[in-house]
Amino acid sequence: MDINIQEIRRKRFQYLQKLYELSGGTELASINFQQIGDELGFSHPEADNISEFLVGERLVAYVSLGGEIGITHQGIIEVEAALSKPDEPTTYFPPVNYIHVEQMISSQIQQGTNQSSQVLTYSANDIEAMTKFVDNLKGQLLELKLDAETQSEAQSDIETIEIQIKSHRPKHTIIKECLLSLRRILEGAAGSAISALLVQQIVALLK
Repeated sequence: MDINIQEIRRKRFQYLQKLYELSGGTELASINFQQIGDELGFSHPEADNISEFLVGERLVAYVSLGGEIGITHQGIIEVEAALSKPDEPTTYFPPVNYIHVEQMISSQIQQGTNQSSQVLTYSANDIEAMTKFVDNLKGQLLELKLDAETQSEAQSDIETIEIQIKSHRPKHTIIKECLLSLRRILEGAAGSAISALLVQQIVALLK
């Protein structure tokens, strides 16, 4: 049997990275292991084998008997180490010196640039997705039971995003900073299923 070890290791990293993205880079969220494989186009047996390996290496942990898994503290460290130094291998994975784009929304990539700049415009679909997220968050905000200061901060971020998406030329950097701020706030709402879902939505918007 011809086994491509590098391809297997690459897929393992893709799987762990996707779990990292879907969970918002937090140990608090859980995702069905087959959902991750489906999003990457992996077969169920392939996703099963990969998740078993990652669990064995303590990068991933089973959360429930229904196939829910979560990324561990070590798994988060591994992903962030690989992405921060893409030319260097980690303990478990080869160098991540390639670009894998999947369902990229409102994102741009630069490599090997020198004093370069980027201009980003949002499409109607991007604005619609952002509007739906903001409306959803506003409807769920009280249920998160944040302290007064944190809730005020979240409301300020929401209002800033609303101003930007109503603008003829919304500023990507401002929206991104507000989304990152909201992500930190939501990740701080420990144990909330609502906050975990909202974090996943922010991760999708940031792609």
